[in-house]
Amino acid sequence: MIVEAALVLAIGGQSDAAVVRELEKMEHQLAETYKAGDCAAWGAMLAPEWSVTHITAQVITKAQALEMCDAAKGQIAHAAIDDISVRVFGDAAVVTGRTTASTSGANPVTVTLRFTDVFVRRSGRWLVVASHATRLGG
Repeated sequence: MIVEAALVLAIGGQSDAAVVRELEKMEHQLAETYKAGDCAAWGAMLAPEWSVTHITAQVITKAQALEMCDAAKGQIAHAAIDDISVRVFGDAAVVTGRTTASTSGANPVTVTLRFTDVFVRRSGRWLVVASHATRLGG
């Protein structure tokens, strides 16, 4: 077992623990870049074919989501990710967690949702290829 782990690290592979940390970090970066209105950085973490089944049950493409990100600039007052679970399957991974986000302005809204993000590793880089969100509590 130790020899196998050393061999994987020696040939440039990552341990599952390192992948888990990387994907947890990416989830936080996804929330932070969206909140900051950095739509280019946010979109760079999504595969070209990415789509999300949104809390409205609508399927939204990457292009549509980038438009929504642009429209939301400056309106997200708070965004936090927690309760993250990462399951690694070689060059694929499934990440689940909870997001709480609040808008600013005269009529602020807070939304809490459960999410699932499916990642694939392409050319050594992790990208989200599909997402699903379910709104919690009404």
